Amino acid sequence: MVQFLFRDYLNGGQNIETDAPYERMPLFVREGSIIPVGPAIQYTDEKQADPLTLFVYTGRDCAFTLYEDEGINYNYEQGACGTIRFSYNNSTGELTIGERKGEFDGMLRSRTFGIVWITKDKPVPFNPEIRPHSSVIYDGKEVIIFKK
Repeated sequence: MVQFLFRDYLNGGQNIETDAPYERMPLFVREGSIIPVGPAIQYTDEKQADPLTLFVYTGRDCAFTLYEDEGINYNYEQGACGTIRFSYNNSTGELTIGERKGEFDGMLRSRTFGIVWITKDKPVPFNPEIRPHSSVIYDGKEVIIFKK
């Protein structure tokens, strides 16, 4: 058995010691994080990143912006890209997927976002192949999902 020692400088410099067997590596994620995970790809234009699973670590408000472009050229320098803002409001339990901004050739007009809710009381092992707790079809317009 391997031991893992983590020095947490953001929370007062505490040490966290945990088991780290070869078949299960520890992953430390701050409350108030949203981590998008897509399908495994070997190169940028192999296939579209759909569906995307959002691992929402509740406990604090958070936000991030997903950036996408064609991935195979420099058209982004002329503005050929798209962004989607995601935000989580911890007090209301609302995950907002904002309106898409921008566009580019080959952009997905509709896509699926799966949501995995993770709380301090109900931790979920990180698994990119996990079945989401809920999912939504997104067509570029703002969508609000409530934590279950």
